[in-house]
Amino acid sequence: MLTSIVSPPLLTHVNASELSQSLPQVTVISFRGPQDTGGVSKGLKPLIKQLNSKVNWLAPALAESVKADASQKRTDDFAVRYGQFPLPVIEGHESFCRDYLWPLFHGMPELAVFEASDWKAYKQLNKAMGNDAIALSKGSFPTIAWIHDYHFAFLAPSIASEAGMVPCQFWHVSWPAPDKLIGSPIIADLILALLSNKLLGFHTTEYALNFLNSVQEFLPSAQVDLMKMEVRINGQTTSVVVMPLGLDFAHWQHMANASRPKAAVIPKKYSLASQVILGIDRLDYAKGVFEKLYGIEAFLQTQPHWHRRFHFVQIAQSVQNESKANREYAEMVKAKVDQVNNSFRADDWEPILLLDESLGHEELAAWYMAADVLLVTPVRDGLNLIAKEYVACRIDEQGVLIVSKQAGSSAELASGALVVDAHDANQIGRSIAHALTMNVEEKRRRMLSMRHVVGWNQLHDWAMAFLKQAVSCK
Repeated sequence: MLTSIVSPPLLTHVNASELSQSLPQVTVISFRGPQDTGGVSKGLKPLIKQLNSKVNWLAPALAESVKADASQKRTDDFAVRYGQFPLPVIEGHESFCRDYLWPLFHGMPELAVFEASDWKAYKQLNKAMGNDAIALSKGSFPTIAWIHDYHFAFLAPSIASEAGMVPCQFWHVSWPAPDKLIGSPIIADLILALLSNKLLGFHTTEYALNFLNSVQEFLPSAQVDLMKMEVRINGQTTSVVVMPLGLDFAHWQHMANASRPKAAVIPKKYSLASQVILGIDRLDYAKGVFEKLYGIEAFLQTQPHWHRRFHFVQIAQSVQNESKANREYAEMVKAKVDQVNNSFRADDWEPILLLDESLGHEELAAWYMAADVLLVTPVRDGLNLIAKEYVACRIDEQGVLIVSKQAGSSAELASGALVVDAHDANQIGRSIAHALTMNVEEKRRRMLSMRHVVGWNQLHDWAMAFLKQAVSCK
């Protein structure tokens, strides 16, 4: 097993004009297109506009408005191609991602449900998307096929042998240790497919190390060079790179300034106490909302003098395409909120306010500005941009971030955040007490440290650095 790894390369400012000279065309391949408001799409859309190269964005047709005209579309900056696939194939692909790959790669194999028909649909859609990517590349040499996430783990092999196509992939979710993958009937094939990419990116050193260990575990014939972070198998070399996703720092600072009036009225609107602890998560079992509630309960049990003096506000965003496990999880969360509120209610005060809302950037920024503490405690998360958004919005250099070590962003933010174990309710409770009693200067020192990190790792630089490495791999 590999137990150490070289430091990830530093992100450097890459000039888009210079990059475009060696990058005639980029085909972005993601599960959802630029019309989607979350995840990969939210991060990619603004930076793609800055590329001087020809850009095509390829995605399956998901939204009804898109299905009505799933042909070539254009924005002011790039072409969007929505593939036309049979609905059963799309549904089977979604089910396989949701019910099998998501829990498997979040280290919860006991929740992973394997269905052979869904597996077939998953491979079908991957193959079809690869064919579309090849069709879009005609007349351009070379083309970087920038594949995103676990939805398309089997796409690279279908285009790797095509002249002029350079498949590169960014894996946005976590990659668990090999022992969490033992028993998967497809893991060796999946890893081999990913090794058809010239470049494979991860958010953290931990995930890259886990991947390289998995290669050795499940593909013993592969040659793994830890110092170069390369894997060689069947005459193909794949470079592995660690690049945590950045965000648009200036955008979130602007949102924070614009949202000041909204932030000022939030406490009155919701009748909140003087101290506000905030959680913003999808009701997904990987996000640790249930575990967070146990931390709040531990804080209430050990810090009775804080009763009535704070509110914990959990904004629980709906999960797209819910699984049975997530429906059951949502019910558990709501039951736990009721139990804690019933146990600690005092007159008209209840410690927890659960809001079922999906917020735009300005509304999110208002909450970030209004919250004294942000509590981010996933049991496993590829990165978690919520934590970074909070830091970017705190232009007042105040506020405290509590983040679990299981969140990918904790590695970057450890210099200023209070880092906890998502499964340790007492540790979460103690960290909340520390956060609420932290003095102004300590808050400023911690926040400035995190703002330096988040401001340095800009979204634009993340993308340009990845594409620059992709060009060097061709």
